[in-house]
Amino acid sequence: MSQTDTLIAIEKAEVGYREGFSNGHYNNHQKFSPAVPGLEWSQNQAWCQTFQSWAFQQAGVKILAPVTASCSTAVNWYKSRGRFSYYPAIGAMVFFGHSGGQHVGLVHKYDADYAYTIEGNTNANGSSEGNGVYLKKRARRDSYLYGYGLPKFTEGIVTADPGLKNKPGYTYMAVASSFESDALRVAEVEEALPWVSAIQLTWAAAHPTAEEQAAGNGAGTTADDVALLQDALEKVMGVAPGDPHSVFEVETQELFERFRTEKLGRSEVDGHEVPGVQELVELGRRSELFNVRAGSSPAAEQPWVSLNQVVWASTHSAREEQAQPGGDAGPKADVALVQDGLKRVMRTDVADERGIFETATQDLYDEFRRTMLHFSGSDAVGTPGTQSLTELGQRTGLFRVRTGFPVGGTTDGTDIDATGQIDPKQVTFHRYTPEGTLEDWIAQASTAAGVQASSHWVKGFKTAVVRESSGNPNACNLWDSNAKTPPGFSKVKDFGDGHLGDGRIVRLNGSLTHFQCSRGIVQCIPQTFAQRHAPGTSVNIYDPVACIAAAMRYVRSRYGVAIDGSDLARKVQQFDPNRPPRGY
Repeated sequence: MSQTDTLIAIEKAEVGYREGFSNGHYNNHQKFSPAVPGLEWSQNQAWCQTFQSWAFQQAGVKILAPVTASCSTAVNWYKSRGRFSYYPAIGAMVFFGHSGGQHVGLVHKYDADYAYTIEGNTNANGSSEGNGVYLKKRARRDSYLYGYGLPKFTEGIVTADPGLKNKPGYTYMAVASSFESDALRVAEVEEALPWVSAIQLTWAAAHPTAEEQAAGNGAGTTADDVALLQDALEKVMGVAPGDPHSVFEVETQELFERFRTEKLGRSEVDGHEVPGVQELVELGRRSELFNVRAGSSPAAEQPWVSLNQVVWASTHSAREEQAQPGGDAGPKADVALVQDGLKRVMRTDVADERGIFETATQDLYDEFRRTMLHFSGSDAVGTPGTQSLTELGQRTGLFRVRTGFPVGGTTDGTDIDATGQIDPKQVTFHRYTPEGTLEDWIAQASTAAGVQASSHWVKGFKTAVVRESSGNPNACNLWDSNAKTPPGFSKVKDFGDGHLGDGRIVRLNGSLTHFQCSRGIVQCIPQTFAQRHAPGTSVNIYDPVACIAAAMRYVRSRYGVAIDGSDLARKVQQFDPNRPPRGY
């Protein structure tokens, strides 16, 4: 793939991303500023240019654009290099407002009248409060559009500038697109949009506010889907419902009924009901804000897939998988459904034998997590997890997900339940004064986590502890991609040792730090520590027994590690002294 298409694909994959939301408003808190070295300071500020800097960095073409949060700086950067034009180009940065200093996007297509762009920190309705990444259609002759910066791609750049005809590095085309055909382009746009569940929206429409709010804003709740529905109604109908954002109540229902009667031509008599699947599909199409999951058919009609069956298959050889029984007793039927789901959402065949989870299935599953779910780092690789597998089932409508059905009588973490789980906001960050040895902590953690004490656990955790924290129970990572405060959380007073990424360590002494920093002797984030918290252990993430016990329960649940840890090193590379470090 060319540099141009790689850059555009990366930006399109972010379409549908939304910044943080608090106190009834979007708040400019997003993932791009912390991920661009030198632009960390720009968090909570306008981020349209920061998004472009991030995308160029992700595409491996960082030198083709300035690393800046300022549109004006970017305009001047291109002008100083003689690569600024008043005609569009594929992969060009397009600048808006006075002298180009107010807003920026990236061109992925243009014709005689319009430039089609990908823009961060904008919205669907044209107001000044940007909230996410969108596909936009911009009139080329609009006075708000200032001009274009032309990156010096290796393959050259396609432009509508007649003054650049026959010049090396430029190809003149009056009309151009970044894709080979309209069909492929439409498919790319469709896949870039976020998904809503008809089941979630039907539930929200039929339940009172108190129940919706009690459901919260986490994965699997209605909040994000309702917010997209309200944004779509605002764009299509020209007016926003008066209900709180993410809550489906009377005014959202009334505006949806207006959409039915005024836009879809339905009579008022049959308009007073919860949203239907086809109505949602049409609203998503007209607003260009979301897709509707095919999984919105009644869940009772969908077969079950066992998470543990799929995890077992992903960590065993083809010969072992083929030796397992078929039907409900073995993993083959479950793996076949997963492969069918991957084929549907990724639009490509799976090269592995049907029902056998090997390299090709794993690679395609990882690609699904990266491009469709926007997972990154260790979250985007390895054995399937509950969240990604559930999402695959919902998007395709092919299956539901449950735990259970251990394969071949093995113990693969199926007995890890919610016992001991706490709310992430209950986690504390008090400094731990070391007592005992690492071996003592691992032994105590084994008892708390309900695993069989063994040399496998000791050897594995001794390896991981050195790699994760250098043996410091109070280690707090202040610099990697986890070091952020997600929506719904606040910064916390921390009393650990802050690692800055350049070898320096600072005593925090109660300083405010990002909630999600990796912490403790095996570097858990608070959300994982809370979810896998072992009953009877401390809620202090810096307590090494509590931290190790939570990590034990985590690797058993996520990777299917046996109760005696005998396969820990094989299944989780970070715990294997014979292989190089790799996050877990």
